[in-house]
Parts: sequence; C-alpha cells; structure tokens
Amino acid sequence: MESSNRARRPNKPGEYQDSETKKTMRRSRFSAFELMLLRTHRQRDTASLLLLAWVFVNKRIALEEDRRYLEGLAGSYRHADDLDTLLAIATNGDSAAIQLAAEVLRAEGHDTPLQPLLRQAIGLATSAGELSPRNHHILRFLADLSAATSAVLAQIFQDVTGSALTSPGDPSCAAYWQTDDAEATAARRPAWQNWRRRRRRQVVRARRRWRAHRRDREQTKARARQAQAEARQEQARQHQAHQEQARREEHSHQRQEEQHRQQQRDKASAAARPNHRIRLALKVLELDETASPPEIKRAYRRLAQRHHPDRFHGQGELRMAIASRRFVRIKDAYEYLMRPV
Repeated sequence: MESSNRARRPNKPGEYQDSETKKTMRRSRFSAFELMLLRTHRQRDTASLLLLAWVFVNKRIALEEDRRYLEGLAGSYRHADDLDTLLAIATNGDSAAIQLAAEVLRAEGHDTPLQPLLRQAIGLATSAGELSPRNHHILRFLADLSAATSAVLAQIFQDVTGSALTSPGDPSCAAYWQTDDAEATAARRPAWQNWRRRRRRQVVRARRRWRAHRRDREQTKARARQAQAEARQEQARQHQAHQEQARREEHSHQRQEEQHRQQQRDKASAAARPNHRIRLALKVLELDETASPPEIKRAYRRLAQRHHPDRFHGQGELRMAIASRRFVRIKDAYEYLMRPV
C-alpha cells in the first residue's frame, strides 16, 4: 500500500519529467485535426484542405490529376506533410473533425466568402465524370456553409461543369447507401491507401537524384581542380624551361663576349708586340721589348766599344774574328732598329 502511494505521488515542482511523456499528455487532450489547427497560423486553409480531402475520398474514381491537385494545394497551404493525415481523417468519416472545419470556415466566412471553396469542391468532385451520391450531399453541405441557396448552387455547378446539377436520388433507401458504400470502397481506397508509400518512393527518388547530382557536381569540381593543378604545373614547367633556356643563352652570350674580348686582347697584344726580327735585334743589344730609341743608342755604343775588333788586336786571329762577327751583328741590329718606318 505504501509503495502504491509512492508510485502515485505527483511530481514536485521543478522535478524532471520526460519530454515525450509531456507530449503524449498534451496530444491525448486533442484530436489529430485539432493539433493541426493549433500548430498552424492559417486555420482557414487547413479546414478548406480537410473538406476538399473529404470530397476526394468520396469520389467514384480518383484520378492522378486529383491527387496532384491536392498535393499542390497542400504545398501552397504549407501542409504537404499533413495531407496523409487529412486524407485518413476524411476516409474514416470523422464527423467531429469535419464539423470543426466547418465551424472554422463559418467563423471566418464573414470576412472572406466561401464560394471559391465551393467551386473548388465542384471541380474536384466532377473531374472524373458523374457525381457520387455522397458528394451530392457534401456539395449541398458546403453550399449551406457558404450561405448559397439551391439556385445559386445549381448556377455555380452549371458554370463550373457546363451541365445541370441532377438530384442525388432518395437517400432514405438502404440500397442507396449500400450501392454508394460498395462503389466508394472499390474506388477510393486505392486513391489514398498507398499514398504514403508513393510519397516515400518519390522522396527516395528525389534524394537519389539529388545525391547523384551532388556526386556529379563534386566529381566535376574535382576534375576542374585537377585540371587547374595540372595547368599550373605545366605553366611552372614551361616557366622553368624558359628560365633555363634564358640562363643558357645568357651564359652562351657571356662566353661569346669573353671570347671576343680575348680575341681583341690577343690582337691588341700582337699588334703592340714587336715582330720576331725586332725581338732578335733587341736581344742582340741586350734590351727588352719596351726599349726606347735613346736606350737603343746607348746600348749600341756600349756594346760597340766592348766588342770592337781593335780592342782584341794582338790576341790572335780567332779572337779578332769572333769579335768582328759580334761587332757586325750589333751594328746590323742597331741599323735595323733605327731604320725609318
């Protein structure tokens, strides 16, 4: 008993409570459609979409164009993710949700007319041909909601479909509703039963296309980056080759200039240097190549006095003959150097 009381003890202020438990408690107070109305800021659009879904699930034949039309409306109303829930509510015939949607539209109908919704419902209900018995009564319910008389409803139906609005028959007969239930069960179940599965397949295909597109884009960017890197490497190689070629050309030019300067120096040195005979004559006079004419004269006088044959008189004929040849060589060298140029 004490443990059971402890289990039922309420939480103290500030005590931790699980968020999912809170969500479950909040959701248990409201239906799915009421929660949808509480979340949205456009309750009129939500209520209108539920009533159009009610018309759609009660058609004899649901067309693919009708589904796309509802998907477009749900997207424009920002209820693309809630369309399955609305279709399930309409299929189950949740009268409380439908009545609540009607009250929302009636509350806002003073400022905005509801006849455009009636036109949408007529177009959706007659897109595949004849009206189903249920949609006969749904359209009249919507006409009452929009304060349209039977004559106005007939006129709007004539304007939208181009044909007259017929009587739905006697709804007091049991066979009337049995026939309608059998036709509705065969026709409308495929229209919504696999809706979530189709939407999931569409989402999967869209994700695959997006991933493939992203992969192709990444591969294109990678190829572009690789091409740019290769182009930069090729430019660097070409630049390096041009620099190497320029260095070789500069080195070759410098070598040619050095050879030319060396040739010029050799020519200048050869031009400034005396010829072989002059060098021999200077060597005989015991002078170098830079000797001037006065130096040549002094050297000649000194050597002529030293090697004159008269100085060796009495020393024998051989000694005089050698001195005589030596004197003649000195004299010839002097005369050759002092000749006029």
